[in-house]
Amino acid sequence: MDTAALKKTSPQEINQLRISLLSLTETCPVDECNPEDCPLHLLRKMNSGKRLHWFNALEENDLVYLATYHHVCMNIKVASKSAENFP
Repeated sequence: MDTAALKKTSPQEINQLRISLLSLTETCPVDECNPEDCPLHLLRKMNSGKRLHWFNALEENDLVYLATYHHVCMNIKVASKSAENFP
């Protein structure tokens, strides 16, 4: 593997990723609820202090995984809703 080709993520990029993902700890942005099939379901039931403590402990690879999972899930939900509205 060519490690020179791997891009190093800057602290600013990681911080921006944290900012963009923080709202996911409160609710699903697609339907603004807390779906039981979401891996964040139990986290969202915690008080805000515990949620924030958990979220702040995530490392870069955890944040990337969470962002990827969210985007895939969101695309599936949006496509599903679009299919339901298709005559």
